[in-house]
Amino acid sequence: MKLLTIAMLAIALFTNSSKSFAQQDNLLSAVPSTKEEFVQSEPAVVNTINWLEQTPPDEKEERKTQQALLVAWIINSPTVSIELNEKTVPFTKKNDALLVMFMAGWTRYCLQNNYSKDPVQCNLAGIKTAMIVYKKGIAIKKDKEMEKLIALDNKGELEQWIKETLPKK
Repeated sequence: MKLLTIAMLAIALFTNSSKSFAQQDNLLSAVPSTKEEFVQSEPAVVNTINWLEQTPPDEKEERKTQQALLVAWIINSPTVSIELNEKTVPFTKKNDALLVMFMAGWTRYCLQNNYSKDPVQCNLAGIKTAMIVYKKGIAIKKDKEMEKLIALDNKGELEQWIKETLPKK
């Protein structure tokens, strides 16, 4: 019975580790140069964002590589543009790594919603993605600004806060 348990555990561990390797195959590997290549790489961008969201920040080397590729993709993208407003990202002062996650969430929302440019929804998606990484607490400093945003989100008031915080156009 003990041998069967060990064998089942080994199979489960191998299956899970092979899944994580397979997911890495679908991540960004280079920054495209043409609009068509950018559009073709969008599924890899979403996979990279999902991977960054789920992977602990203490996996430094691969994380740095994926973050650099993602930021380069965002900067050069002909379809995605991010409008940063310091009032909606106060949590980046203590945790600059959360800025990349904010941009990642914004980008994923934009790509999954027909290149949306809705500043409220894009900010909301960016903040919620940063929250996911913040809540893991690995290589992240406690921050009262993020705690306030989490409390607003828990009360269902985060979207309204964003509407009130963004400048009127």
